[in-house]
Parts: sequence; structure tokens; C-alpha cells
Amino acid sequence: MSQSIPSTPRPEARGMLRVNTEHHPLMNTGRVVSSASTNGSRLGRTDLLMFLTILLWAINVSVLKIGLRTMSPHGFNAVRLALASFAYLAVLAVSRDKFSLARKGDGWKAAGLGLLGITGYQIVFIQALARMNASTASIVMGTSPIFIALLATAVGKERISLAGWAGIAISVAGFLLVVSGENGGLVFTWDVMGGAVMILAANAFWAAYTVFSKPVLARNSAFRLAAVGTIAGTLVYLPFAARDLAAVDWARIPWQGWGAILYSGLVAIFLCFVLWYRSVQAVGSSKTGVYGNLIPVLAILFAGVALGERLSLLQAAGAAITLFGVYLTRSGYRLFERKGVSRDAGGAESA
Repeated sequence: MSQSIPSTPRPEARGMLRVNTEHHPLMNTGRVVSSASTNGSRLGRTDLLMFLTILLWAINVSVLKIGLRTMSPHGFNAVRLALASFAYLAVLAVSRDKFSLARKGDGWKAAGLGLLGITGYQIVFIQALARMNASTASIVMGTSPIFIALLATAVGKERISLAGWAGIAISVAGFLLVVSGENGGLVFTWDVMGGAVMILAANAFWAAYTVFSKPVLARNSAFRLAAVGTIAGTLVYLPFAARDLAAVDWARIPWQGWGAILYSGLVAIFLCFVLWYRSVQAVGSSKTGVYGNLIPVLAILFAGVALGERLSLLQAAGAAITLFGVYLTRSGYRLFERKGVSRDAGGAESA
């Protein structure tokens, strides 16, 4: 059962940032969701689907590490991206509208988004993951909302609140503790920081993909845009992986490597995106975005089980600080809204 809530001014009108996950190409279906469905108070089938999606994505970080034990980073990545692209092609081929988009030129825009979110992102991300523990990588990956906030502010689409700026500063402090603590102490060298810097670069690519996708998403299916972007981005990515692919001894890839390719291509990229769309259609992107905060926590747990990784105390403290900073960046404006609502309520009672 849903409950109605009093309407409040949009956070943008108060000069505060609300990182809109509607910008995310996998978090918008072009369908307007009613406030009744986005503010439901009871857990149901959609909540289970959302949690399942987050669970599968968290597992994928460890799966990627297992796959990277069997193939070179770009070789492994090229195969899984190609597999996901073929899956998208198969779905589009049997769909009613196939590859058609709303306006002439939207296909090129979708392809351009693919260059950011697939080609650019994957080139640096897979190299970074090969250099880092899965646990550390998942925490650094969790800072992507900060990059979205900064870029949206830079292009004039959003404004960051005071709480948001505080969250960014706190996240930077937590990030330094997490990354430097991987070697047991406060060590700041390229060997230690290189992988983390690459993931931050990947987060910047993802932020651009997210922010610049909004105009095209407003008039097109998110699934079709994601499909076209993935296919185009993969085609451009393949030349970067050509040398690695040529050196692959396919007969020597163990079953763990093939399993990692199948899981990370068909489950993490393709299936999870479909499940996420269904969730957004049912309850809206605000609620689904909350579940995304669970990914670093669950990824750390699975890395401990599957890979035997353990966070040091310094890293654990840094992880908590980082996640708190991300929360302030994404949702800090709510602190001000609550204060405003409390003052309004107090004034009404005194009157």
C-alpha cells in the first residue's frame, strides 16, 4: 500500500543538488512513474528484483577478478562485451521497432554515449581492476555519484548544496585511507594509487555518459539506447583489444574463465540491465538508486568469500567514511528539507 506525502519544493529550486539517477541510461525507461508507486511503504516483488540485481552486480566484481586470472584484461573484456552485444542484437532483432530511435541523429548520439560509457570506461576500468583487490576497487567505484554531481554542476544542470560539498571532501579523505591502506599503511605511490586513479578516470567517463544522456533519454527507450550504445562502444573497443585477442590460446582457457565470461557478459551486463529497467518502471529511479549503495558492501563480502580478501582496519574505516561522504553528496539536501519541514510544522502548531 502506498502513502501520500506532502509536496515539497524541488531541491534544485533551493540551490541544492539531487543527483538524478534518471540521467543514468539504465535507470530511465521513458515512462512517467506516479508518486504513489515511488513512495510505497511495503516490500514486494520489485524490491526483490532490485536486491537480486544488486546482488548479481556485487558478485560480478569477484567474477571479473577470477576471469582476469585466465586472460589478459583487454582480451577478457572484449569477449564479454561482444557476448553482451550479441545478446542485445538478438533482442532488438525480434523487437517490433528494432533499431529505430525517436529522431534523426539520435543513433549517432547513442553511439557517442557508447564511446563514453563502454569504450572509454572499459579501457581504464579493466586495467585498474587487474591491479587492485576487488574490495578496494568496489569502494572506489562507489564514488561515481560524486563525479556525476561535479559534472552536472560544471555544465549548469545542477547545483551542489553545502552538504554535498562536505560529502565530496569527506569521500576524498575516505578514498585516500582505503587505497593507501591496501598495503597496510599510509603509502602514496603510483604502484599503490595507479589502479585507483584509473577507476576514478572510469568514474569520470561514466559521469559524462550519465549527464549527457538525459536529452536523448527523454524521448527514447532506455533499453534501446543502452543496446545501441553497448554495440557501438564495443565495436570501437575491439581495436584496443586486438593484440590481446590475437594472443589468446582459446584451448587453454579453464572452465572458470569461460564461466566468468558468460556471467559477466550475459548476467552482469545484459540480464541485470533488463531487471533494473523493470524495477525503475515499477517504483521509479529514486528508490532503485538507494539499493545501489549496497553494491560496495556486498562486493566486499563476496570478495572475502570467493577471493579470500580482507580489509585492513584502516581500509574499513576509510570505506565507512567514503560511503558516508557519497550519501551526503547524493542526499545531503534532504537534511535541509527535513529542517524546513520541521520549522513549517512548528510554525503551524504555534499558529
